[in-house]
Amino acid sequence: MDNNKNDIDNIELRSEKVRHIIGQVPPALVRTGTLIISLVVIALAIAFYTIRYPITIEAQGKVTTNDTVEVLVPYKYLYLFDEPRTARITLEGQDDDVAPIVCSITNHNDKLLVVDGNHYFTAKTYIRSNGSNVQPGLKVSARIVVSDKTLWQQIFKMY
Repeated sequence: MDNNKNDIDNIELRSEKVRHIIGQVPPALVRTGTLIISLVVIALAIAFYTIRYPITIEAQGKVTTNDTVEVLVPYKYLYLFDEPRTARITLEGQDDDVAPIVCSITNHNDKLLVVDGNHYFTAKTYIRSNGSNVQPGLKVSARIVVSDKTLWQQIFKMY
């Protein structure tokens, strides 16, 4: 039994073949592949740090006066309206190639509204029509920007 244990302890951990493989410089293909993978990882890290990832809420509403828009926002997003928010308003009948009207949400009402079994609250904004024919009762679609942080800031909760 003791002889067997001594034989196991005396086994050479690195044979001549293993030392030969370890001692070789990697071929050019391996070095090039390592360089390419490193560059891709660095490029992804730079993109991760610089590309903005906006989080928006889709909402529908209508023009109440010539310059006021009232938007119905799903009630589950009420907690996000403690801070000022920006909305991108698209008017009904507006061409797709026309840029949306960007405006700030001026106030919101946290009163619960039930429409077709769904819960909403209202948010109001004032718009400048930029020459568009804005009339009361006109339907609008809005994208309310909740966050416009980079992916890095989103994941690591940086402000």
